[in-house]
Amino acid sequence: MVFGVATVAGIWTVGALIDAHLRRTLLCALALIGATLLALGRYADRPAVLLISVALWGAAFGGAPTLIQTALVDASGPADADVATSLQTTVYNAGIAGGSLTGGLVLDGAGAGALPWTALPLVAAALTVVALGRRRGFPALRPSDDARSSGQGPSPARGCTPRSGNSRSPRPPPVS
Repeated sequence: MVFGVATVAGIWTVGALIDAHLRRTLLCALALIGATLLALGRYADRPAVLLISVALWGAAFGGAPTLIQTALVDASGPADADVATSLQTTVYNAGIAGGSLTGGLVLDGAGAGALPWTALPLVAAALTVVALGRRRGFPALRPSDDARSSGQGPSPARGCTPRSGNSRSPRPPPVS
């Protein structure tokens, strides 16, 4: 229950931040997941630490798929977005299968206490990739920003609602 509620909060937070801070939000989410794994690895026997870690993990992990998908669509461009997102689905499913197998083997061989230490290097690798991917994967000016500045209008990745002023569409004049 705690993980699920925190995940919903994480999705909401990502929705509020993704347009303006895609890379920074993903870096923070990965760093928070790493911190929760460290806390679970060291202090999982303490109920308060366990509860807080699970909540923070849920909040950080909840929006990760949205962040990654947005980065993929931005990096691939509109023409190849369908291919990029289908590859994301494939990689996610392979990751779930591989993680389940690895987690089961670690759990059986070394116990639950080894699980955070097994996952932490993978999170550190993801954090490194995102940190180093600034130029190609997370350019300073996102493709949707380019479209706006060139007069092509908002892109689907960015949304159609203006960021300032009244975001409601004007009402048509009353019919007499």
